[in-house]
Parts: sequence; structure tokens; C-alpha cells
Amino acid sequence: MTSCLSGLNVDLVFLGVALVWVVALVMLVWMAAFQRFEGKRYFIVTNVNMLWWLAMVGLEAATPGAACKLAFSTLSWPAIAMLPLAWCMFVFAYVDDAAWVHRRSVHLGVALFSALVGVVALSNPWHGLLYGPGTAMAPGAGRITYVHGPFFYAVVAAVYPFVMAALICLGRAFTRAERHVWPLLATLVLITIAPLSANAAYVFWDVTFFGLDPTSFMFTFGVVAFSSILAKSKTMDMATIGRQILFDATTEPVVVVDRRHRVVLRNAAARRVLFGHGAAPGEAVLPRGVARFLGDLGRAESEEEPQIVVGERIYEPRVSEVSDPLNPTRRKLGWSVTLVDITERIKTTEALELALRQAAEANRAKDEFISVISHELRTPLTSLKGGLALVQSGRLGELTQPMQSSLDIARRNGERLSRLIDNILLAQKIELEALVLDRTPVDLAALLEGSIGENQMFAEERKVRLEARPGGPAPVILGDEFRLRQVVDNLISNAIKFSSPGAVVEGFLGLEGGRARLSIKDSGRGIPEGAEDRVFGRFAQVDGTKTRSAEGSGLGLHISKQLVEQMSGVIFYDSTVGQGTVFHVEFDLLAEASPDVEMMAG
Repeated sequence: MTSCLSGLNVDLVFLGVALVWVVALVMLVWMAAFQRFEGKRYFIVTNVNMLWWLAMVGLEAATPGAACKLAFSTLSWPAIAMLPLAWCMFVFAYVDDAAWVHRRSVHLGVALFSALVGVVALSNPWHGLLYGPGTAMAPGAGRITYVHGPFFYAVVAAVYPFVMAALICLGRAFTRAERHVWPLLATLVLITIAPLSANAAYVFWDVTFFGLDPTSFMFTFGVVAFSSILAKSKTMDMATIGRQILFDATTEPVVVVDRRHRVVLRNAAARRVLFGHGAAPGEAVLPRGVARFLGDLGRAESEEEPQIVVGERIYEPRVSEVSDPLNPTRRKLGWSVTLVDITERIKTTEALELALRQAAEANRAKDEFISVISHELRTPLTSLKGGLALVQSGRLGELTQPMQSSLDIARRNGERLSRLIDNILLAQKIELEALVLDRTPVDLAALLEGSIGENQMFAEERKVRLEARPGGPAPVILGDEFRLRQVVDNLISNAIKFSSPGAVVEGFLGLEGGRARLSIKDSGRGIPEGAEDRVFGRFAQVDGTKTRSAEGSGLGLHISKQLVEQMSGVIFYDSTVGQGTVFHVEFDLLAEASPDVEMMAG
């Protein structure tokens, strides 16, 4: 074999074969590295066997000796057997997506067939089944005249039906494929038929190409041509197909406009919405608003995207420039315009705006209603309280004990109703930010003492004891004394309401973190975790029972929180369920007051 390679004649035929071989190899490497398609494995196997066969044909043509020619011809047979089978398997996978071609048994069968042919070819000198005894090169002929044995025709008989099955597969594909794919299918048919025809001409009529079997050349030219087509065609490229599907399947109209403001591409939604079914871009008349917008692309710059009305729908255009790939920084090829349907969004926005206006109007009407009702109740309530006070004074006659008890109940309920009206009006005034607070020095010790004295009678009625635990020098803060007193009264009365008979409600004064702190402690049932919103909410009470066991409007703590925060303070609580609650109110100390007070624990 070494002597055969050393004695090669480098003529034009050999150089031509070598050039074709190099081109085919480059195409194979590029295809294997960058292309993705069904049946790629079989396509690579086809190329490898084609390169081997072509290399042996070239060497056979270049070597002068008959023995060397026969040796190279014999070495080509495994590729001769494998090549048409691999090509047909590629056709089945690429065109028909046949699952059976991926089975291991099929792979094994193709490999065994190729190996069998190779073994028979290499052992031909002993049995003559492939090339008969008459195979020889006539003097001065330059090529061997092959006398084919029975095994040669057996291989042909095994391969030809397989190739015919591939042609049937391609014919069937024409019946279901889209028309724009027909040229690709026709190319596959031609590549399949051409080697088959060349081989038949060589076998039966001894047709040669420069004295060589033309089958390998036909296969090479066909496969290289198809590789070139695959490199350019995006018919089976998944990324391209996916982009096309996405482009056409989106419900938003998309058009591509060139520099002359002509529509050169549109998706299915654009054809349906803007052009109508089946109309070509040049034949259709765009809606006036769309045509005006596309005509102004690149000419008018606007900070806000315009709205385009098409029929009963409203669209917002989204524009992307299409840059020139040769010089992206200096010019653009056109624009991609997506029309986003914002009809429902505008309707929703308008509905929300209407709902907000209606809610604001309802809230204003509610406030007016509460204000009117509260003021209207004050006058008869004042007369009622005055009349009760006059009757209870005895000026209108002596009262019996049952009468006095009933009048006491009426008086207490009148006072409760009066406080409720006052709280509603105060809460409304705070919400409207119409409450004006004073900013004067306030002595918290005096404030606490006055509030305890004021609530003493209420505590005695509930059989609850009130105690004050002042610290050292009294803290002085800046605030509205009247409203602060209202806050402390709310905290103390609230603690009394939720304390059991015999319990103690304590008031503390002190400093915490450089701030004045006033605390009211009860020994009630406590507040569960996570109830802050209800504690300080409007018309809310935290109660573990099914009914409200304590009197009150549910506005006291809400008002207290608003007042404290308006005076730059904070209000919060510590509570343990079953043991009681401590409410704390903290304020900054007055600048000129610097009491040295420690927080007292009780």
C-alpha cells in the first residue's frame, strides 16, 4: 500500500478530485459545528462515507498499477455500502421524522451490512464473489475492466429497494408540505435519483466519468450542493421557525417599514386588522391614523407615544429601529412597529377613575351626612340633658327612688351619646386635617393627676381602684393640653372598662430614651398579638367574646393615636393575654426642661 501511495500521478483528474474533496470536507466541518436539523447524525455519516469513497476513487485514478487500482477500489466498498443507506436514513429522519431510524437495531443492521460488504471485498482474492476472474487492466487502457461477481449484484439488489423507499417518502412529503418547501423536496429527490441513475448506467452500460465510477461524483456534488442549501435555507431551522411562528402568532399587529416608509413585512394580525385578509401590502389601503404615523417615522420626535384608533380599538405603537448591519451607527434600514391594543386598559383606567370619583363623592356625602346629623343631634340632646338636670335638681317636685334611678340611667346614656357625637365630629375634623392644635408647655404630672381625679367616680362605679405612680421631677412637654388630657382620659377610661371589679389601674410617669413617657396599666384580659390595626382602628374593639362587653364607640384609641402623632408623639402598648395591658405615650421633652427621672415599674 505504501508503494501505491508513493507512485501516484498528480494529474488534472487527481487535482480536481482533491479540490472537490477539500470543499466537501470544509462543508462537513461547518455543518457539524453550526447547523441543527433532524437526521443530522445520518447526514454526517453520509458525508464521511462520501469523502472516503471519493478519496479511494481519486487514488485509484492516480495510481498507475493494476494491483494498486484494485486495492483502492476494494477499500472503497464499506463506504459504497454505507453511503446510500445513510443518505436514505437521513431522508426518512429529515422529511418524515421517522422514529424507527433512531432505533439501535437499525443502527446495528446498517453497520453489520457495511462490515459484511467490507469483509467480502477484502477477501475477494480467495472467493471472487465481488470481482470475477476476468477483472484486469488491458495494456495501455489506464483503467481496470471490472467483471462483477454475484455478491456485487446482491449488494445492488439490497440497496436499490432502500433508495426507492426513500423516493416514495419524498413523494409522499409533496402531498402534505407547504408549497414554499417544494423546491427543497425537489432537490432531495434529485440528489437521491442522480447517484442511483449514475450507478445503474455504470453497472449495466459501463458509463464512466474520466474512466471512473460516476456514482461517487454524483453523490459528492449532490451532498455538497444540499449542504450549501441547508446553510442558506431556514426551512428546518428551529430558531427561524420559532421566530416566524412568534411573529405570525402574536395577536398584536406588527409591521416592518423601510426607509421610504413602505410596509415590507407584516404579520397575520396586521393583515387582519390593518390590511384585511389576503391583501398584499402594496394593494391595501392603511387606516388613516396608521398611515400618518408610519409616514412620520423618523421625522417627528415625541416624548409620548401617540394613540392610534382603528375602528373601535385603540392602539399604542411601539417602535424599534432596524439598523444597517454593515454600518449600524450611521444609518437605519427602517423600523419595526408593534401596535399594542390598549382599548381594555383605557376602559379599565376610565372605570377606575370613575369609581374613584364616585368613592370620593360618596365619602364627601358621608362626611356631610355625619356632620349634619351630629350637629342636628346636639341641639335636642343639649335640651334633653338640661331638662334631665332640672328634673333631678328637685325644682319641679320631689322624686321617688324609682324615678331617680330611671333619670340617672337617662342622664348616663345622654352623656354617652354626647361623647359619641363629640368623638365623631373630632375624628372627622382630624381626617380632614382641619384640627388646629396649640403648642404650649404641658406638665404631664398635673395632667395625669387631673385625669385620675376626673375618672375617679367612673372607677368607683366599676369597683376599680385608680393609682398614680409619679417619678421624680415632672416631665414637661410641648403640646395641646386640652387634647392631651383627652388622650389620657381615653386611656384611663378604657383601662377601667376592661378591668374586673377589685382590679387596680395605675398611671406612671418617667423617662425612656431621653423622652417623656406616660403609661396607663390595667390588669384586664390583655390583647392578642397582631391586633394593632383593630386596637387603633375606627369603630373597633378587641374583644374575645362574641359580644362587646365594654361600653364605647370604638373611636377613643383611634382619636388618641391621631392626636398624639399630630403632636409629634407616639402611642403603643405592651400586652400579655390574661395578665393585662400597658399603654404608653411618648413625647420629646421641652428644651428648657431637663428632669432627671427614672421610669417607675409597678
